[in-house]
Amino acid sequence: MTSRLFGVGVSGPSLTAAERDVLDRFPPRGVILFARNIVSVEETRALAGEIRSRGLLLFVDLEGGPVDRFRGLLGPSISFREAAAAGLARRAGELAGEACARLGFDVDLAPVVDRRVPGASAEVLRDRCAAGEPADVARAANAFLSGLHSRGIGGCVKHFPGLGRADLDTHRALPQIPTDRRERMKDLESFRRTAPRAGAVMISHAAGSDGVPASLSRAVATRLLRGALGFRGAAFSDDLEMGALAAFGGLPERAAAAARAGCDLLFVCSRIAEYPDCVAAVERTVPARRRADAAARLEAYARRLERLRKRARAPRPLPKLTAAIARLREQGSAPAGDPG
Repeated sequence: MTSRLFGVGVSGPSLTAAERDVLDRFPPRGVILFARNIVSVEETRALAGEIRSRGLLLFVDLEGGPVDRFRGLLGPSISFREAAAAGLARRAGELAGEACARLGFDVDLAPVVDRRVPGASAEVLRDRCAAGEPADVARAANAFLSGLHSRGIGGCVKHFPGLGRADLDTHRALPQIPTDRRERMKDLESFRRTAPRAGAVMISHAAGSDGVPASLSRAVATRLLRGALGFRGAAFSDDLEMGALAAFGGLPERAAAAARAGCDLLFVCSRIAEYPDCVAAVERTVPARRRADAAARLEAYARRLERLRKRARAPRPLPKLTAAIARLREQGSAPAGDPG
């Protein structure tokens, strides 16, 4: 079923009648929730329960620091950069995983494995990036993933093939990454070291020298990811509504182009009313073999999630979890030499 190649967003803390109708007629692989959907523990659990009762996965972006969808429920969490610098990335992943599990989520779309580059991601992505050296990024990311997995939650490394050298925010504009083979190899190294553990990679909307966003480029999303890196897991698109794709057609055209390029899961994060047209465009213009390959990878990722859930430790009660999140944040911000 082509609709199972999509992840969609909904408008608020509960499903509307129209959203229920769309989800029932065009069941996606999963639903992604944002701050607009997460206003109280009780409402979030109820929404999660209704979504999962339909056999759908529940996704969230929970990186910590500036990207923290649970801030209003559990208090602010440590940023990935702070956690990495303090040697606390594993613990950060454990607590992110516990928070996701306690609230009913299946997948945390984290961690970021883009390099922190002065004049570019250091200003655009800021504390979302762990470090500048690929080995340091990969060490922190693998620790974070191990923490997530220990609590039964899947992860996804992003934003392939690297936003470290991008000086524009893809939410608003299309950055073009300068052509430099040595720098490109450094960008890719953190993905090479972390993607197998994650089992999923998110494809960015940044463009190369040809001006084509990575998410719409077969050269990147298939030949580079599958060929050069040898990745066999699931490839997720970044949100297809982002400003970087404004010049590349409407949502249905973007969805079809991303699927043809090599993205297995296609995210339509706000405009759910246009989602059925996206499904139709992929059904109509993407070869059946490509759709079948994407479906097989997503099924394999879902089986991975099931295995993680079976081995997971149970999350602690919310008051204890909230206190642990606060303690970790304090540890990460403690001055050097201060045990926190």
